Amino acid sequence: MSEPGYDPRTTPTRGDLAAVALKGQVTADRYVKGTRYQLIDGLTNLHSQPDNRSGLCSQLLYGEYFTAYEIKDGWAWGQAARDGYVGYCRADALSPDFFPTTHHVTSLCSHIYPEPDMKIPPVGQVFMMSNVSVINDVPYKGFVQLADGNWIFATHISNISCSDPIPEALKFLYAPYLWGGRCCSGIDCSALIQLSFAAAGISVPRDSDQQEKVIGTALADDDIPRQGDIAFFPGHVGFMLDDMHLLHANAHHMRVSIDLLKEVIDIISFQTDKPPLRFIKRIGE
Repeated sequence: MSEPGYDPRTTPTRGDLAAVALKGQVTADRYVKGTRYQLIDGLTNLHSQPDNRSGLCSQLLYGEYFTAYEIKDGWAWGQAARDGYVGYCRADALSPDFFPTTHHVTSLCSHIYPEPDMKIPPVGQVFMMSNVSVINDVPYKGFVQLADGNWIFATHISNISCSDPIPEALKFLYAPYLWGGRCCSGIDCSALIQLSFAAAGISVPRDSDQQEKVIGTALADDDIPRQGDIAFFPGHVGFMLDDMHLLHANAHHMRVSIDLLKEVIDIISFQTDKPPLRFIKRIGE
């Protein structure tokens, strides 16, 4: 467990073990440098404990990097490079061999094939904002070859960031809600924000309370919300689509939905003693 003043979600320390970079800042029985790995599974759960039944902290996507400070009994404890999240993942989802990122997946999901042929069984599935390494971006039969010898459909990936996160967020409409989820098979409110901004080339933290500290400037009470503004609630976040409608992954409908902001405020007001709408923030002003 991290010491006072350190966020346990993003501080690689647990009492008996800590990252060597934290020596002198946190108390641990031993400090280790850690070893960097790359995710080779399409989707890997990050747990709070080395147990598949333990709480889901987040998920790791194909091609992401992960620094492991301990590998034991089939589990790796460490920290995700993309957002600093700390937890346990399956050790067999990690590889010490790196393929440099050249493109990212832009479709909600895609398949990786052993040959450039859609009729043969794929070898795996990857999800939006996964990192891939392309060795030749000239398509062959509609596919491009990856550094590991496999193939992916060319129009499902890109090496260019989009200009607006809202169309990226709308791709997830009706995707099921999953606490800790980061893909179209299950996503939570803050991951919807994180992945949509990542598609636009903007890195933001994993959780809504972390995001509200670094994203945008709060609107004044008399400002009218517009598309692209981000509404923050106690433990919740979503994109404004106009002055009245919110796009958000939520446990009320258990999916990504578009709802009237007023209705969301009413629902949340029954769940907390805090003000149901903390503020609405705007990027770039």
